[in-house]
Amino acid sequence: MSRKTETALIALVLLLAAWLRLRGLDWGLPHAYHPDEGSILFHSLAFGTGDLNPHWFRWPSFMMYLMFGVYGVYYAAGRLVGEFGAPVDILRSYLTDLSPFWLMGRWVSALAGVATVWVTYRIGKKIFGVTAGLIAALFLAVVYLHVRDSHYATPDVVTTFLASLSLLAAVRACESERARDLVLSGLLAGLAASAKYPGVLASVGTFAAFLHLRRRGAVPLASIGGAAAACLLGFVVGTPYSVLSWPEFARDVSRQFTMVSSSGVAQVSTSFAAGLAEVFGRTVMRGVGLPIFVLALVGIAAGPATRVRERGGSILALASYAIAVFVFAVLITVKRSTYLTPSLPAVAVLAAFGLTTVLGGLSRREGAWSRASVAVAAVLVSAVAVVPSIRFGTALARPDTRTLAKSWLESEAGPGAKVAVEEYGPVLNPSEAQLRSMVGGDTTAVEEWKGPQRQLSKLRLEVGLGREPRYAVYGIGHGTEPFRLPDAYSEPRSLAAEIDSLGIRFVVLSSKAAPWRPMNGAAPPAGDGAAQFYRRLTASAELRERFIARSHVPPIDRGHGRSFHNPVIEVYELEREDAAESDPASEPEDA
Repeated sequence: MSRKTETALIALVLLLAAWLRLRGLDWGLPHAYHPDEGSILFHSLAFGTGDLNPHWFRWPSFMMYLMFGVYGVYYAAGRLVGEFGAPVDILRSYLTDLSPFWLMGRWVSALAGVATVWVTYRIGKKIFGVTAGLIAALFLAVVYLHVRDSHYATPDVVTTFLASLSLLAAVRACESERARDLVLSGLLAGLAASAKYPGVLASVGTFAAFLHLRRRGAVPLASIGGAAAACLLGFVVGTPYSVLSWPEFARDVSRQFTMVSSSGVAQVSTSFAAGLAEVFGRTVMRGVGLPIFVLALVGIAAGPATRVRERGGSILALASYAIAVFVFAVLITVKRSTYLTPSLPAVAVLAAFGLTTVLGGLSRREGAWSRASVAVAAVLVSAVAVVPSIRFGTALARPDTRTLAKSWLESEAGPGAKVAVEEYGPVLNPSEAQLRSMVGGDTTAVEEWKGPQRQLSKLRLEVGLGREPRYAVYGIGHGTEPFRLPDAYSEPRSLAAEIDSLGIRFVVLSSKAAPWRPMNGAAPPAGDGAAQFYRRLTASAELRERFIARSHVPPIDRGHGRSFHNPVIEVYELEREDAAESDPASEPEDA
């Protein structure tokens, strides 16, 4: 293959990867429907107060500091054009409309995703040649799990990018037999861990490369110590307060890996067999696809048979890392498909090797015919894998069901109406009473607070009070006192009584909060409290509107109801004698 053809083909693959990752990138905005995005982006903005300690280590800090840098550039550009005059202006802008801040975070993930496709091409080319590199890049470009996560301002794709760079350095070490490449691989693995803790598994590839080189007598024993020290250094550089604020760091990491919630409730672990079935039955089958996964297994199996010594070490590094990530995903208490995302570059390269190995073994001809058969097979596999990625982009390009429900309520419910909203429902502008509850009390209390918290609270009140229309919003099972209603699961009778006593007019339910509901096509579990409440509500209230997405997001984790996108939303109206519009200013007395 000529250099010009190679350049043209990888450019086409990168364009495809960019199109899949940028399509629908503004989904949901200006509403923050993905709860994890705020965990990164708001901490990044908070650094602007001068305190660079996030005081929250359920996730490490690399992505927070990265976004802090991006926001710093945005602020500097805003000052040049006169949009921002002081740091408080950027915070006011965020509270008024978070869309540009969310988009910047999503752009970082999308661009990191495209860059990872390029790194995957480099890994495949270095080990197996140009054809395998192009196929590996094509597989990663279209695989649904990677496309999906590239749409979120979360650490997963940035972690994957850093882990892929670590693997590339490990592959180079196997080829160059230089200890400094091992040290670089360890450093990048530490940075990957500083983006998301499981990123440290990239060091498994570093260690596998060391074992290969050590067996050949190519590097000294001390080189693994250098790589380990570099890994630790990379982590501390990205999360410096893991050292500077050790008690906070140790507390949050312990809670994260024992999967203890912020309320102190530990998650129940599943058996190894159940974890294996969930990871392979859901994440692999739905997020990776059976053809690519099977080809990766073929690549792993064919690795020991290769007679190229450098290639054998590289395959060992890739395979050991991918296997380590899969084992971790199976063993972790709460199964998340995102735990497999960092393994995808290695899986794509191994799948490309598996494809070329299979066709090479079946083909009795060499040259153009063999290359054509490999190309056709790669395109067919990619065509199967790209279908859910295209469906995902199509769904994101349309308004979310919660956005549609919000617009309907604003046209049907007068200002000040009392609305009970289940978790993962539409985001409505709260009443003044609820705003004061959210910021910690009345104006006097807010004025007495000191430092950044006082400033933030005053801004939240100022911005929130400027939004119309506003409602008395009561959260079912969530929210702030006194606007938190009982949970439908554990207290169905109390919830029904509260709705009646408060004179709530509209009740908004979301399939994501209870994925078994008939609205989602599943039978309710026997004796479930939420089922009792749902039956009582449907018998006593009128279903005014149901919002169902025209294009469904292909499920990976737990079906349509557990997706961050487009839950089924049902709006019920209860007949009230006092259904006339009420004054929002009276809500504190009503509450």
